[in-house]
Amino acid sequence: MTANFIIAAEAVLPIFLLILLGMGARRLKLLTDLELKHVNNAVFQVMFPFMMFYNIYTADFSGVLIPSYFGFCVGMLFLVYALGTVYALLTVRDDPSRGALIQACYRGNLVLMGLPVMENLMGEEALGLTTIMLAVIVPLYNILAVVTLEVFRGGRMQPGHILKKILTNPLILGAAAGICAVAFRLELPEVLLQPVGQVASAATPAALLVMGASFYFQSVHKNLRNIVSGVLGKLIIGPGMALAAGYALGYRGIPLALLIVIFGAPCAVSSYTMAQQMDSNAELAAGCLIFSSLFSCVTICGWIFLLKQTGAI
Repeated sequence: MTANFIIAAEAVLPIFLLILLGMGARRLKLLTDLELKHVNNAVFQVMFPFMMFYNIYTADFSGVLIPSYFGFCVGMLFLVYALGTVYALLTVRDDPSRGALIQACYRGNLVLMGLPVMENLMGEEALGLTTIMLAVIVPLYNILAVVTLEVFRGGRMQPGHILKKILTNPLILGAAAGICAVAFRLELPEVLLQPVGQVASAATPAALLVMGASFYFQSVHKNLRNIVSGVLGKLIIGPGMALAAGYALGYRGIPLALLIVIFGAPCAVSSYTMAQQMDSNAELAAGCLIFSSLFSCVTICGWIFLLKQTGAI
């Protein structure tokens, strides 16, 4: 248990260090509001599309994927998404907060949490299935987030306008380019792939720096109820449903353990950047990211302990 806690803590500690660095830069007045706006725009318009393309293009799809398990994970993701949407519609009054809360409930930080937790928990043999599921689930996370935040921008509902915004969203374009490159087996020369990878690797640190510089603790009190709801949904309700259903269907070992990180990882780093760029409640998104990351060390260890006690992993 101690080793699992350390692995989880090591996965989230860099997140907090980068957030604190951003807070320090803002406190020292090294970044102005206008500069933060421009940097955040660059992260959303340039770095995230490169990250989407690079992650899909370099993913290893040769691993063995159980079709029924894939269908189960995607089905559970849509169920959690649907429940989060219903809850937000019933309990939250304004559309921007609804969009931010919905994505907090289902969209996890799999890239930073998935591989290290699974390797420590189940060994190197778990990395094949983990990698291929990340390559499928993460783009699906982002596509659902784009649709959600676009629909809940507020104002009059215009389906044609919403569809256009979705199809021209930078993350959708990046994902589409990656899928096309893989489908048509395009071989990018190293001289092109290397800078693409460098821009992609800068996306998450830049997003966290901007979030730290933009975050105010006063916003926590204003959004406290929704932050609590988002964190509980992401760390307790979602993984609890997925693990209970997976256990009932007979999944054991690596497939069952993988559900912990797919459904129980803290909120995705990109959720804040997208919320800010797409006129959602960025303060709520930031609060859910920070507090879900903080408490995920405890909840992930708790789920691991529970499964080990039952002999399921």
